[in-house]
Amino acid sequence: MNQASTSATAAVQGSLEAAGCVLYRSLSNVRQAGAWVAQIDAAYLRLEAARRQGDAKAANALIAPGERFVVTASSLTVGAVFSGEELRSLLSGIDAGPAGNWMRNEFGKQLACDLDQAWVRRQYAPGRYPPGHAPHGWHQDGALGFDFLSHRGGEFPLDALLSMVTCWIALGPCGADAPGLELVNHRLEGLLAPTDLTDACVRSRFRPEAFWRPVMEAGDALLFHGDILHRTHVTPAMTRDRTSVELRYFPAAAIPPRLKSDRFLLPD
Repeated sequence: MNQASTSATAAVQGSLEAAGCVLYRSLSNVRQAGAWVAQIDAAYLRLEAARRQGDAKAANALIAPGERFVVTASSLTVGAVFSGEELRSLLSGIDAGPAGNWMRNEFGKQLACDLDQAWVRRQYAPGRYPPGHAPHGWHQDGALGFDFLSHRGGEFPLDALLSMVTCWIALGPCGADAPGLELVNHRLEGLLAPTDLTDACVRSRFRPEAFWRPVMEAGDALLFHGDILHRTHVTPAMTRDRTSVELRYFPAAAIPPRLKSDRFLLPD
Protein backbone atom coordinates (compact mmCIF):
# COMPACT_ATOMS: atom_id res chain seq x y z
CA MET A 1 0.00 0.00 0.00
CA ASN A 2 1.45 3.40 -0.99
CA GLN A 3 1.72 6.35 1.36
CA ALA A 4 -1.34 8.12 -0.05
CA SER A 5 -3.48 4.99 0.36
CA THR A 6 -2.18 4.48 3.89
CA SER A 7 -3.04 8.08 4.78
CA ALA A 8 -6.51 7.75 3.27
CA THR A 9 -7.16 4.51 5.18
CA ALA A 10 -5.99 6.11 8.42
CA ALA A 11 -8.25 9.10 7.81
CA VAL A 12 -11.29 6.85 7.24
CA GLN A 13 -10.46 4.80 10.33
CA GLY A 14 -10.07 7.93 12.44
CA SER A 15 -13.42 9.22 11.19
CA LEU A 16 -15.12 5.92 12.10
CA GLU A 17 -13.59 5.86 15.57
CA ALA A 18 -14.89 9.37 16.20
CA ALA A 19 -18.30 8.04 15.19
CA GLY A 20 -18.11 5.17 17.69
CA CYS A 21 -17.13 2.45 15.18
CA VAL A 22 -13.94 0.69 14.20
CA LEU A 23 -13.31 -1.99 11.56
CA TYR A 24 -10.45 -4.45 11.98
CA ARG A 25 -9.44 -6.53 8.99
CA SER A 26 -8.49 -10.16 9.70
CA LEU A 27 -9.10 -10.00 13.43
CA SER A 28 -9.50 -13.79 13.21
CA ASN A 29 -7.58 -15.75 10.60
CA VAL A 30 -9.48 -17.44 7.78
CA ARG A 31 -8.58 -20.95 8.97
CA GLN A 32 -9.99 -20.23 12.43
CA ALA A 33 -13.12 -18.69 10.94
CA GLY A 34 -13.51 -21.79 8.75
CA ALA A 35 -13.32 -24.08 11.79
CA TRP A 36 -16.03 -22.04 13.52
CA VAL A 37 -18.25 -22.23 10.43
CA ALA A 38 -17.94 -26.02 10.34
CA GLN A 39 -19.28 -26.24 13.91
CA ILE A 40 -22.01 -23.70 13.20
CA ASP A 41 -23.08 -25.41 9.96
CA ALA A 42 -23.57 -28.68 11.83
CA ALA A 43 -25.86 -26.95 14.33
CA TYR A 44 -27.89 -25.19 11.64
CA LEU A 45 -28.33 -28.35 9.60
CA ARG A 46 -30.13 -29.93 12.56
CA LEU A 47 -32.17 -26.80 13.24
CA GLU A 48 -33.19 -26.26 9.62
CA ALA A 49 -34.47 -29.82 9.32
CA ALA A 50 -36.78 -29.17 12.28
CA ARG A 51 -37.86 -25.77 10.91
CA ARG A 52 -38.79 -27.22 7.53
CA GLN A 53 -41.34 -29.30 9.38
CA GLY A 54 -42.74 -26.03 10.75
CA ASP A 55 -42.05 -27.08 14.32
CA ALA A 56 -40.36 -24.36 16.41
CA LYS A 57 -40.60 -26.54 19.53
CA ALA A 58 -38.69 -29.31 17.80
CA ALA A 59 -35.98 -26.84 16.82
CA ASN A 60 -35.66 -25.51 20.36
CA ALA A 61 -35.51 -29.06 21.75
CA LEU A 62 -32.17 -29.41 19.95
CA ILE A 63 -30.62 -26.60 22.02
CA ALA A 64 -28.67 -27.30 25.22
CA PRO A 65 -30.35 -26.27 28.50
CA GLY A 66 -29.73 -22.62 29.32
CA GLU A 67 -29.12 -21.69 25.67
CA ARG A 68 -31.55 -20.14 23.19
CA PHE A 69 -32.54 -20.31 19.55
CA VAL A 70 -34.48 -17.28 18.24
CA VAL A 71 -36.50 -18.38 15.21
CA THR A 72 -37.22 -14.89 13.85
CA ALA A 73 -33.51 -14.01 13.77
CA SER A 74 -32.18 -17.54 13.06
CA SER A 75 -29.83 -16.91 15.98
CA LEU A 76 -28.21 -19.16 18.59
CA THR A 77 -26.57 -18.07 21.81
CA VAL A 78 -22.85 -18.79 21.43
CA GLY A 79 -22.93 -21.44 24.15
CA ALA A 80 -25.26 -23.53 21.99
CA VAL A 81 -22.39 -24.00 19.51
CA PHE A 82 -19.11 -23.45 21.37
CA SER A 83 -17.82 -25.09 24.54
CA GLY A 84 -16.76 -23.04 27.55
CA GLU A 85 -13.11 -23.67 26.69
CA GLU A 86 -13.64 -22.51 23.10
CA LEU A 87 -15.41 -19.36 24.28
CA ARG A 88 -12.61 -18.52 26.72
CA SER A 89 -10.07 -19.00 23.93
CA LEU A 90 -12.09 -16.76 21.59
CA LEU A 91 -12.43 -13.98 24.17
CA SER A 92 -8.76 -14.19 25.18
CA GLY A 93 -7.72 -13.81 21.54
CA ILE A 94 -9.90 -10.72 21.13
CA ASP A 95 -8.71 -9.27 24.44
CA ALA A 96 -5.05 -9.65 23.46
CA GLY A 97 -5.43 -7.96 20.07
CA PRO A 98 -6.33 -4.53 18.69
CA ALA A 99 -10.05 -4.99 19.40
CA GLY A 100 -9.35 -5.57 23.09
CA ASN A 101 -7.08 -2.54 23.21
CA TRP A 102 -9.74 -0.35 21.60
CA MET A 103 -12.44 -1.49 24.01
CA ARG A 104 -10.19 -0.95 27.04
CA ASN A 105 -9.46 2.56 25.81
CA GLU A 106 -13.22 3.11 25.71
CA PHE A 107 -14.19 1.34 28.95
CA GLY A 108 -11.24 0.75 31.21
CA LYS A 109 -9.00 -2.15 32.17
CA GLN A 110 -11.38 -5.10 32.48
CA LEU A 111 -14.11 -6.17 30.07
CA ALA A 112 -16.98 -8.60 30.51
CA CYS A 113 -18.78 -10.42 27.68
CA ASP A 114 -22.49 -11.11 28.20
CA LEU A 115 -22.96 -14.72 27.10
CA ASP A 116 -26.76 -14.39 27.15
CA GLN A 117 -26.48 -11.53 24.62
CA ALA A 118 -23.73 -13.11 22.48
CA TRP A 119 -24.97 -14.77 19.31
CA VAL A 120 -24.20 -16.89 16.32
CA ARG A 121 -26.41 -15.46 13.57
CA ARG A 122 -27.29 -16.58 10.09
CA GLN A 123 -28.86 -14.15 7.64
CA TYR A 124 -30.24 -15.80 4.53
CA ALA A 125 -30.30 -14.57 0.97
CA PRO A 126 -33.77 -13.45 -0.21
CA GLY A 127 -35.80 -16.41 -1.39
CA ARG A 128 -34.03 -18.75 1.03
CA TYR A 129 -35.66 -17.61 4.28
CA PRO A 130 -36.70 -20.54 6.50
CA PRO A 131 -40.10 -20.37 8.26
CA GLY A 132 -40.33 -17.40 10.61
CA HIS A 133 -37.06 -15.74 9.56
CA ALA A 134 -36.73 -11.98 8.99
CA PRO A 135 -33.79 -9.56 8.70
CA HIS A 136 -33.19 -7.12 11.55
CA GLY A 137 -34.62 -3.61 11.27
CA TRP A 138 -33.02 -0.44 12.64
CA HIS A 139 -32.09 -0.69 16.32
CA GLN A 140 -29.52 0.22 18.98
CA ASP A 141 -27.84 -2.59 20.90
CA GLY A 142 -27.76 -0.31 23.94
CA ALA A 143 -31.53 -0.90 24.24
CA LEU A 144 -30.93 -4.46 25.49
CA GLY A 145 -33.40 -5.34 28.23
CA PHE A 146 -35.09 -1.94 28.26
CA ASP A 147 -38.84 -1.93 28.98
CA PHE A 148 -40.22 0.38 26.30
CA LEU A 149 -43.81 -0.45 27.28
CA SER A 150 -43.30 1.21 30.66
CA HIS A 151 -42.22 4.46 28.96
CA ARG A 152 -44.81 4.92 26.23
CA GLY A 153 -44.41 8.70 26.27
CA GLY A 154 -40.83 8.46 25.04
CA GLU A 155 -39.34 10.03 28.19
CA PHE A 156 -36.56 7.60 28.99
CA PRO A 157 -34.38 7.55 32.14
CA LEU A 158 -30.71 8.51 31.88
CA ASP A 159 -29.59 4.88 32.17
CA ALA A 160 -31.92 3.68 29.40
CA LEU A 161 -29.04 3.51 26.89
CA LEU A 162 -26.45 0.99 28.03
CA SER A 163 -22.72 1.69 27.90
CA MET A 164 -21.47 -1.24 25.81
CA VAL A 165 -19.67 -2.32 22.64
CA THR A 166 -20.71 -4.94 20.10
CA CYS A 167 -17.94 -6.96 18.44
CA TRP A 168 -19.42 -8.27 15.16
CA ILE A 169 -17.23 -10.89 13.44
CA ALA A 170 -17.92 -11.93 9.85
CA LEU A 171 -17.30 -15.64 9.17
CA GLY A 172 -17.52 -15.25 5.41
CA PRO A 173 -17.75 -12.52 2.75
CA CYS A 174 -20.71 -10.25 3.36
CA GLY A 175 -22.08 -6.88 2.33
CA ALA A 176 -22.00 -7.54 -1.42
CA ASP A 177 -23.32 -10.99 -2.43
CA ALA A 178 -24.45 -11.89 1.10
CA PRO A 179 -26.30 -9.84 3.72
CA GLY A 180 -24.15 -7.52 5.79
CA LEU A 181 -24.73 -4.53 8.04
CA GLU A 182 -25.85 -0.99 7.41
CA LEU A 183 -24.87 1.52 10.09
CA VAL A 184 -25.31 5.20 10.79
CA ASN A 185 -21.82 6.47 11.63
CA HIS A 186 -23.11 9.10 14.02
CA ARG A 187 -23.11 9.02 17.83
CA LEU A 188 -26.45 9.46 19.61
CA GLU A 189 -26.84 10.76 23.14
CA GLY A 190 -29.84 8.65 24.05
CA LEU A 191 -32.18 5.85 23.20
CA LEU A 192 -34.61 6.25 20.31
CA ALA A 193 -38.22 5.16 20.67
CA PRO A 194 -39.44 2.27 18.47
CA THR A 195 -41.58 4.73 16.49
CA ASP A 196 -38.36 6.54 15.48
CA LEU A 197 -36.78 3.38 14.05
CA THR A 198 -38.68 3.03 10.78
CA ASP A 199 -36.48 3.30 7.71
CA ALA A 200 -38.26 6.50 6.67
CA CYS A 201 -37.65 8.14 10.06
CA VAL A 202 -34.00 7.12 10.20
CA ARG A 203 -33.28 8.33 6.66
CA SER A 204 -34.99 11.64 7.27
CA ARG A 205 -32.88 12.17 10.39
CA PHE A 206 -29.40 11.73 8.85
CA ARG A 207 -27.61 12.85 5.71
CA PRO A 208 -27.04 10.18 3.03
CA GLU A 209 -23.29 10.17 3.69
CA ALA A 210 -23.91 9.05 7.29
CA PHE A 211 -25.07 5.59 6.10
CA TRP A 212 -22.31 2.99 5.83
CA ARG A 213 -22.50 -0.53 4.38
CA PRO A 214 -19.10 -2.17 4.95
CA VAL A 215 -18.05 -5.03 2.70
CA MET A 216 -16.30 -7.58 4.89
CA GLU A 217 -14.35 -10.81 4.53
CA ALA A 218 -14.05 -13.88 6.76
CA GLY A 219 -12.38 -12.91 10.03
CA ASP A 220 -13.06 -9.15 9.75
CA ALA A 221 -14.53 -7.57 12.88
CA LEU A 222 -16.62 -4.46 13.29
CA LEU A 223 -16.86 -2.87 16.75
CA PHE A 224 -19.42 -0.21 17.61
CA HIS A 225 -20.95 1.47 20.65
CA GLY A 226 -24.43 0.69 21.93
CA ASP A 227 -25.90 3.97 20.68
CA ILE A 228 -25.02 3.28 17.03
CA LEU A 229 -28.05 2.69 14.80
CA HIS A 230 -27.71 -0.37 12.56
CA ARG A 231 -29.72 -3.01 10.74
CA THR A 232 -29.30 -5.96 8.39
CA HIS A 233 -28.26 -4.83 4.90
CA VAL A 234 -29.90 -7.16 2.38
CA THR A 235 -30.90 -6.66 -1.25
CA PRO A 236 -32.92 -8.78 -3.72
CA ALA A 237 -29.73 -9.36 -5.74
CA MET A 238 -27.90 -11.17 -2.93
CA THR A 239 -27.54 -14.91 -3.51
CA ARG A 240 -25.40 -16.13 -0.58
CA ASP A 241 -26.14 -16.60 3.12
CA ARG A 242 -24.08 -14.93 5.85
CA THR A 243 -22.89 -16.25 9.20
CA SER A 244 -21.55 -14.03 11.97
CA VAL A 245 -20.58 -14.13 15.63
CA GLU A 246 -21.76 -11.17 17.70
CA LEU A 247 -20.28 -10.51 21.14
CA ARG A 248 -21.48 -7.80 23.52
CA TYR A 249 -19.02 -6.29 25.97
CA PHE A 250 -19.51 -4.19 29.08
CA PRO A 251 -17.11 -2.64 31.60
CA ALA A 252 -16.70 -5.38 34.22
CA ALA A 253 -16.98 -2.87 37.05
CA ALA A 254 -20.32 -1.47 35.82
CA ILE A 255 -22.63 -4.32 34.77
CA PRO A 256 -26.07 -2.79 34.04
CA PRO A 257 -28.63 -3.64 36.74
CA ARG A 258 -31.17 -4.83 34.18
CA LEU A 259 -28.69 -7.45 32.92
CA LYS A 260 -27.50 -8.65 36.34
CA SER A 261 -29.12 -12.07 35.84
CA ASP A 262 -27.18 -12.70 32.61
CA ARG A 263 -24.07 -14.87 32.46
CA PHE A 264 -20.87 -12.85 32.03
CA LEU A 265 -17.44 -14.12 31.07
CA LEU A 266 -14.21 -12.23 31.62
CA PRO A 267 -11.21 -12.93 29.35
CA ASP A 268 -8.46 -15.04 30.94
